[in-house]
Amino acid sequence: MAHVILTGCTGTAGSAMLAQCIKSSKVAQISVLSRRPVKQAEGQDKVKVHIHQDFRSYPDSLLSELKGAIGCIWALGISTTQVKLEAITYDYALAAAKAFASLNPLFNFVYLSGDGVTRTPGRFTPLFARVKGEAETSLLAMRSDAPGLRIWNVRPAFIDESQNPLKDGPDMLVKRLSYRIAPLLRTVWPNGVTPTSPLAAISEDCALETDSKDEVKARIQGKGATVEEGDTLGVLLANTGIRRLAGL
Repeated sequence: MAHVILTGCTGTAGSAMLAQCIKSSKVAQISVLSRRPVKQAEGQDKVKVHIHQDFRSYPDSLLSELKGAIGCIWALGISTTQVKLEAITYDYALAAAKAFASLNPLFNFVYLSGDGVTRTPGRFTPLFARVKGEAETSLLAMRSDAPGLRIWNVRPAFIDESQNPLKDGPDMLVKRLSYRIAPLLRTVWPNGVTPTSPLAAISEDCALETDSKDEVKARIQGKGATVEEGDTLGVLLANTGIRRLAGL
C-alpha cells in the first residue's frame, strides 16, 4: 500500500481528496501539508498533518518524513480575485514538484488545474487561466531534469460537493450558493460539472499510477485525456476526460 501527500485539505477539492484516501484500501499513509489543523484528519490513524507555513521551501527534516511517497495531489488553491494567485498557483506548485521529485524513483505529481485554463493565452485570457496554464507548462518541462517525475494536469470544471458534503471546505455562504447552483448545472450542463467523489477517485488513481507511459496511454487516451509528448509520463485530463474515466 502507498504513501501519498495532500495539500489544500481545508478546501472543497482537497477535502474530497482526503476523504477518498482515508477510505482507500490502496493508501496506507497520508501526509497532509497545511498551514492550520485539519479537523477532517482528526482521529485518523493513517493521516499525519504537517503544519507547514512556507510552501516555497521544504526543509530536510520534512522531506525525510515524506520519503517514499509515490505521489502528491496538489489541491492548494486560492480565489481568482485574490492578489496572491500567481505565487500560490505557480510558485508553490513548482517548488513542491521540484522538492518531491527525489522522494521516490517514480513520483506522480497531480496538479489540480481548472476548466478554461490555456497554455496559449490571448489578450483577453483571465489571469487564473494564464497562470495555471503557465504552471502546467513549467511542470511538464521539469520532467527533463527529473526523469522519475510524472505530471498529471487535471482540469475539473464546477466542483460539485453537494451530494457528498465534507467536514472542511468553504464557508457556509459559499456552500449554500453552491448547493443551489449544482442541481441546475447537473441538469442543463452536466459536462460543466465535476462531482467531488469521482474527481477524488480519479486523482487518487493518478497519484498511485505505476504503469509505463505506453500502458497508461493505451488505457486512458481518448476524449478529454491526452498523454503529452516526452520520454516520461505527462497527462492532461480535461473535465470530459475525468467524467469519461469515472463512467459519468
